[in-house]
Amino acid sequence: MARVYGIKKRLEQNNIDKKLIKKIIGNEDLVEVITRMETLLDADMMYESLDSCACLGGKEYLKKCEKIGKELTGKSLNEKILHLNSKIFASESIALNNDGTLNAVMVYKNNDKYSCVCSATVCKDVKVSDLALSKSNSDDRDMPLSYCLCCAGSFRRHLQLMLDVKLKTKKIISSPINSRGEKPCEFVFEFN
Repeated sequence: MARVYGIKKRLEQNNIDKKLIKKIIGNEDLVEVITRMETLLDADMMYESLDSCACLGGKEYLKKCEKIGKELTGKSLNEKILHLNSKIFASESIALNNDGTLNAVMVYKNNDKYSCVCSATVCKDVKVSDLALSKSNSDDRDMPLSYCLCCAGSFRRHLQLMLDVKLKTKKIISSPINSRGEKPCEFVFEFN
């Protein structure tokens, strides 16, 4: 999860000037941190910083992904995708696009709205997942889509292990935390 302390750590690891880091972190309100990152960092640094914050689901889940990948060795990419969609994924789906990219959709529902599973804190008493709710103490703010590079990075790493391919997040299409729960998490990955 892209939490403020994790973002700060990644910016330091990427040798961002300490004054700029202080300006980005500001009041530690996560929506404002991401907004400032979009303004003050180039797209590559933004990607690098947030993608590297990805939670990976823990060691056991990574082992499960590796095991699935080994079981799918020798199968074509289309066969692997079909297997994952029909036998493994419950709330996710992936599809090859005509342009050779991979589309991924993660659907988590809370009644009739899409929900977010991120537990990071935006500010006091507001979690990132609260931003998907139509009424919350989030002051009706939306998280910039770039925040979801973190979650996309996590799913990307899982897919790499299961599909035995190298991927890079190309685009965040939609997110519940940017649409008040009207749209699911949707990412596009390109093969590296």
